[in-house]
Parts: sequence; C-alpha cells; structure tokens
Amino acid sequence: PPPRILLPPLISFSARLRGHRSPLAMAKKAARRPGAGKAAGEAGRGRPIKKKDKKSKRAAGGSKGAGRGKKAGQKKKGGVKPGLGKGGSGKGVGKGAGKAATTADPEAASKKRGLKRSASGAEGGEEQAGKKGKKPLSAKKQRRKEVTKLYSELINNSRDRKSNLVVGEILELLKQRSDTLAEYCSKDIGSRVVQACLKWGSNEQRRHLLTVLKEHIQKMAVDRYGHMVVLKLLRYVALTSKERKPTDEESKARSQNIKDLLESFRGKNLHAIFYHRHGCRVINSIYYSEAVKKTERRRMLQEVAVPQSVAMRRSELPGTKELRQLLHAEDLSSEQRTSMMEHLREVAEKAVDKELLGFDVVHLIFQAFCEDATEAQLKDLSDKCMAGAPYLLSSKPGAEALLRLLGVATAKQRKALCRDLKGKFAALAMNSVDYIVMMRLACTVDDTVLLGKTVFAEWTPELETICFDPYGHRVLAWLLAPEDARLFSPYEISCLALPAPGSVKAPATRRQEVLRILKPPLRNVLIGAPLKALVDIHAKAVLAAYLSADWDAELAEAILKACEEAAAEEDFGALNDGTATTSLIVLLKIEPDEAKGSFSLALWRKCFQPRLVAAATSRCAFILLAMLKKGGKLREAILSALKSGKKEIEAATKAAEANGTTVSGAQQLLKALKEA
Repeated sequence: PPPRILLPPLISFSARLRGHRSPLAMAKKAARRPGAGKAAGEAGRGRPIKKKDKKSKRAAGGSKGAGRGKKAGQKKKGGVKPGLGKGGSGKGVGKGAGKAATTADPEAASKKRGLKRSASGAEGGEEQAGKKGKKPLSAKKQRRKEVTKLYSELINNSRDRKSNLVVGEILELLKQRSDTLAEYCSKDIGSRVVQACLKWGSNEQRRHLLTVLKEHIQKMAVDRYGHMVVLKLLRYVALTSKERKPTDEESKARSQNIKDLLESFRGKNLHAIFYHRHGCRVINSIYYSEAVKKTERRRMLQEVAVPQSVAMRRSELPGTKELRQLLHAEDLSSEQRTSMMEHLREVAEKAVDKELLGFDVVHLIFQAFCEDATEAQLKDLSDKCMAGAPYLLSSKPGAEALLRLLGVATAKQRKALCRDLKGKFAALAMNSVDYIVMMRLACTVDDTVLLGKTVFAEWTPELETICFDPYGHRVLAWLLAPEDARLFSPYEISCLALPAPGSVKAPATRRQEVLRILKPPLRNVLIGAPLKALVDIHAKAVLAAYLSADWDAELAEAILKACEEAAAEEDFGALNDGTATTSLIVLLKIEPDEAKGSFSLALWRKCFQPRLVAAATSRCAFILLAMLKKGGKLREAILSALKSGKKEIEAATKAAEANGTTVSGAQQLLKALKEA
C-alpha cells in the first residue's frame, strides 16, 4: 500500500482558545469567503448543483468527488455547493473532485494515483522530518534529565541497584552545575533531590552534604524550599541504628554533626530565623528533637526570650534552667523580672504579627508570659492574639496560656472562638490537652444559649463516647459537680479556679442554665446503660457526679435492676469487680437522707440477702461493710442476717483461705459482727 501522507497535528483546544486555529478550520473559513465556491467549481470542472437537478450531480464535470461527503459551504439537505478538488488548484482545501467515474481502467488509475501519493508522501515526509526533527539537548538540559532519571530511580523502592550508588551518581552530576548546591536546594526539584539523597544516602554522603551546606544554613532555613533540606539534615545526620547500641565513633560523629548544624543558630542569625515562618518551623523541630541536648534547646529559646541585660548577669550557664524556672528564680531582682516580662510581651506580640502561633516553641513563650502577667497585660495580649487562639490548642503550654486569656477575653472574642472551633468540640473534649480548655470555656462564657447551639449541640450525639472517655468524662463531671476533690486533681482545680474578670454572670446561675441543657441527654445515656457506667473506671465518675448534683430515683431504680441481674450470675458477675464495688460505695455515701435509705435497703434485700455467704466471701463484702456504717434499720438487718449465717460464713472463709483466695472482706465482716 502507498505510504500515508504526514499531516501536521491539530492544535489542541486550549491553543485555539488562545487565538490559534487548526488547518481544517482555516480551510473551512477560506471556503466561506465570497467567490470561493465558484473558484472551487471551476477548479474541479463542475458546476453548482441545484436542489431539483438530481441528474446534474453525476454529470457535474464527470467528477466523482464533487458531491462526495460534506464540503465547506454544503447545506444539511438538498443540493451541494461546489467543492474543492483533490487535484488542480483546489488541492488541500477540501475533499473535492477526484478521478471521473467514467474512467475506462480503474486499476491503472488507482496505480497511477498511488504513485502520485507515494511521491508526494515521500517529499512531505522528508520535509516534515526536516522541520519536526528533535533538537539536540544542551549540556545543562542533559544533566538535568539525567538527575531527574536518577531521582526517579532513587525514590523507587523496587530499584535494582543500591541506594548509595545512585546517590553517588547524583552528587557527581550536581558538582558539574554552575550554581552552588545551596542555590540548587532553593528550587523545588533541587530540594526534593537533595532530600532524597539525605534519606537514602550513606553516613559519609550525609556528612558530605552537611559539610557543603553548613555555611548556607542560615539562608536556607528561611527559604521556601531550602528549609525542608535543613529539616532533613537535622533528621538524618543524627540518625543511628535502632537495632543496636551506637559505637563510640558513631556517637562522636553524631555529636559533631549536630554541633556543625547548630552553628548558624546563634545571636542575630537566630533572631532572624526565629521570626520567619519557615525559620521558626526549623527552630521548632530543633527544640523538640531528641537528638539535640536539653541544654542546647533551652539556650536557643532563652536567646530569644531573655533580654541580654538579664542574661549577662546570670551566674549559671545558658540553658541550665527552663524559661519559667528562670523567671521564678529567687535571685532574680524585681527590676530584672520586670525587664523579662516586658521582653516576653514584645516577643509574643511580634510572633503574633509574624503569624507564628502555629509552632509549639512559641507557645512556651506565651505560657511563661501569661503565667505572671497582670490583668492589663493579659487583656492587651488577648486583643491581639485571640483571632489565632485555636493554634494554641496544639500543645499543653499553649492550652495553659489560653486558660488565662479566656478569663480576660470579651464576650465577642469568646463568641468568635466558638465559631472558629465549630465542628471540633467533641474531639477537643476528649483530647488529653484540650479537655481542660473546654471545661474553662463552659465556665466562662456567659451566653449559655451560644453554648447550647455550638458546644453542647456537638456533644449530644457523642455523649456516650464522651462519658466513657478518659478525659471527656472529666468535662461532664465538672459541670455536674465542680471542685469535687474526690473526682478532680489539684492541677485541674487550680486551673479552673483562675480569675475570670471578663465573665459577668454568676457561676451558680451559669451552672443551672448549663445543666438545664445538658442533663436530659446525659440522663438518657446513663439510664440506657447503668451497669456499664457502674463498672467503667471513667463513666462511674459521671454517674456519681450526676446523682450528687440531683438524686434521680428513676436512675437509682435502673441501677438496682441492673445490679439484681448481675447478682443472679455466678460469683455475682460484674458486681464482683473492684470498680463496681467502689462505685456502689460512693453511691451509698451520696444517697440523700430524704431517700430514707430506699436505695441501700433495696440493694441489700434484692442483691445480697438472698446469697449472703457468697456475697461475704467476694468483693461485695466491702459494700456490706459500707452499709453497716449507715446505721439504722439497714445495720440491724445486716447484723441479724450475719448472726444467723455465721457458721456458714466461717466455713466458706476457711475453704477460700485453703484455696489461696484472699477473703479480707469476710474477715472484717466477722470482726464487725463480733464487736457489735
């Protein structure tokens, strides 16, 4: 078959949007020009075909192609305007007129036509190859292509060669570049290549990269792409094997690498890097890196947070104490403390201006300042930083700073904070750091309607999960029974006792309004699974706090029913558990006098009296001892039952001791019976 004629490719649609047209579109446009149809008809030796002249279609210049297909200017139905021929002057514009249909020898014509096409195809192919041939790549582009190819091989985990060999080839190619390696790291592809070399290279190759780049670390740390290389240097130059203890040489090399890396983070360089968003990220990683010594971390932070007038007068070496310890040092004069507080205020405000609240190392400065700041200083800082307060929730120092800022924040600022935290209140309530901020927020916001629409609306669907969460249950328990020393640690009580001059509403009124919203869904959760809450180490605190706030007879009845079902099981089921025992003892203590012992009496009669011997030799004996302390009819009923079953209890106690089981509760019951 004759070779195909090479046609230039059509320009893409996006190129046409930029004003370009494809060759076909240009041909159609030329066909629509005035006189184009007549010229085409003459070139194809045809004439215009009218709608009613059906026979003229075949006789139009004896042309086969005159009416074939759709040409430029052809109507949808009926006659066709003259087309442009393949041969003659109409070539290349449309399909046009081909060989006449009355040709005597079709085979000869096809051969002849094939020869013409072959010749034209050969010429077009040579001409096309001359125009479209690939240009030879320059040396620079060739090196770039080779580096990219090696980078693709390096990051491929299924590579055939060892990674250090590929890294070696990449480093050799990088040496041939006209610009420096530091400049190469400041580009997107260069940063990625060097990071991969640090990750997959050997210790010697990592050391080589550190040696070349250490003089430029200051500039790289504040560069968009270069700071990522610095982070990888910090990670990999101090990397040793985790499967074995590093040798002395490896430890010395690691220390030397860290020392060389941190040389640029001193003095003015450190300040310039700290107040840059990329540089602060590098310093944050250095501060929380396990490879860097604590004294070096503290030294870096104190160079920024402590004024020179105070640092020069200190007797200890820089980095010996933490920032807060230094601020509370006994030998620090009032003048020096005032100077430090003023300097910390400036650092905090500058960090807000530079948008650095997202870094944990900045939170340490906020924590130190807010801990000793006056009300006026806190109010001034809250006016400037409350818009970025959600960033403080990412660390414990930031959360502690926010606890104090919430106390002086205005109602508008608290409302804005609730709006920023929308959709995250349930997760924050169950967070190990931020749960106490949620407790503080619920105790300082005066607009309880806002709390109901935002915080409590998000808690309600997740209320059961929050009840059984290690931290979420503390939030609910505090709203039910605040400042209960049996449920909360001294740290939590002190944090929530911080002054809140920005809150106007009385705490008792706010608590009543909060409980009016929160208690109904919480009650449904507890009634739905009373035994589960009773034996859970976290939910039992919520159950006790709920009943201590307001004794609910219906909830108490649900607990009795669940305990009766458990007591019918072998070995008292879930009741023979330390958590369940402790929970029931707490409930016996908080049972109000108005209940007239209905809960404790019913618990004795339904759960323990029918199986007194088994109860006395289990953990339930401690519950019976707590019932004896309540006195009254309950004490008399228990003592009477113990006297009548004394021999059985003594025999069961001896049998349990012979089996090696601890029955201290039964022994205490017998002792109480003897003393009575």
